[in-house]
Amino acid sequence: MLLLAACSSDSTNESIGTGGATGAGGAGIAGAGGGSSTGASNGTGAGGAVVGTGGFTNGAGGSGTGGAGTGSDGTGGGGARGGGGSAGAGTDAGNISGSGGARDASVGARDAANGGGGGPRDSGSAGFGGADAGGASDGGAGPAVPSAGCGKTRALQDGTRTITSSGISRTYLLRTPSNYNNTHPYRVVFMFHWNFGSINSIVNPPDADHNTDRPFYGMSDLSGDSTIFVVPMGLNDTGGAGWANPNNRDVIFTDDMLVAVSGDLCIDTSRVFTTGFSYGASMSYKLACARPDKFRAAVVYNVGSLSGNSPAECTAPIAFFHSHGVDDPILNYTQSGLAILNVFTRLNGCTAMTPANPPQNGHACISYAGCSRPTRFCNFGSGEDNPFNPSLGGHYPSAKDPGQTTSWIPAEAWNFIAQF
Repeated sequence: MLLLAACSSDSTNESIGTGGATGAGGAGIAGAGGGSSTGASNGTGAGGAVVGTGGFTNGAGGSGTGGAGTGSDGTGGGGARGGGGSAGAGTDAGNISGSGGARDASVGARDAANGGGGGPRDSGSAGFGGADAGGASDGGAGPAVPSAGCGKTRALQDGTRTITSSGISRTYLLRTPSNYNNTHPYRVVFMFHWNFGSINSIVNPPDADHNTDRPFYGMSDLSGDSTIFVVPMGLNDTGGAGWANPNNRDVIFTDDMLVAVSGDLCIDTSRVFTTGFSYGASMSYKLACARPDKFRAAVVYNVGSLSGNSPAECTAPIAFFHSHGVDDPILNYTQSGLAILNVFTRLNGCTAMTPANPPQNGHACISYAGCSRPTRFCNFGSGEDNPFNPSLGGHYPSAKDPGQTTSWIPAEAWNFIAQF
């Protein structure tokens, strides 16, 4: 019977600068409509620092030179591409390079203000940066992509909602900012619970194993009332509620929730994220590979392959954060944790490396270098295992450094999300 526990980590977390923000770049406006048009020539990027994702040391702030995009016959020329930022000031060199221009030439150029976030990725979806144009990262700021619900009087209210998906009545909890504004596109975070977990175990913790210390995996404390949270309820396929995902049933459920939320509420469709622990991490792993066009990043704690996962279906880069205890008896650190981490480091083109073991009573975090998408990993030693259920060991998403009363993991996860 699969159990889900929390992870712990320690103060050995290195301070890692993410590097300078990509420059705004030249306007590089591609040809609009027929006729040839040349974008503004080689504007200098604005530079600007990005907060590092490790110890959150400010990056040095690099200047990027935008290349001019040239369009002809109504075809976008790819848009200006911000130059890569200079190395971050933190312990590791900044790993976030300049964001690319538009991924598909047919989309046209990106606006000059998009230097940090990349131009449109496809004609109808959010722009995550031009990875295809030059292996650039999608980290950093960028323009919001408002959903169809922006400007509408909302019908979906906070609380438990019911939706029919694949002919089954499914439940999720919705929480919006207290000052919700239907003209402001909000970030959205989907949160999947563990095996035998529930909506309530995430929203009103702790559960019996104290898997989470604070509501919404600790992110609601850090979000500043700026984010929409969606907490789905799994079905009882394996003795406890989880995410077995037969025939992609839970992926389709997620599709249906996202359609409902984006059609009624004002969300930023370029900033939709998925997170979860254990079974919920497996579901987020599934979504990262099956729906990379819908999710900006996946944030997973103690991940495994439990939701019909297959590395073969992971074909598009996506930002990825992962924490895992080295003493995990449920989802083995090496066979599950590192193996799945390697799926995403390869997918994102990161420089190959094996994370060093953490101290017994501490944790360590690294941001991979050379990645087309931000990729970060944290591990923690056996001294940080679940103190409430020792049989779960390092299968735990709320690891704490010595002397901490609140886990370090939520801050790591939230700052990874907040960089976008």
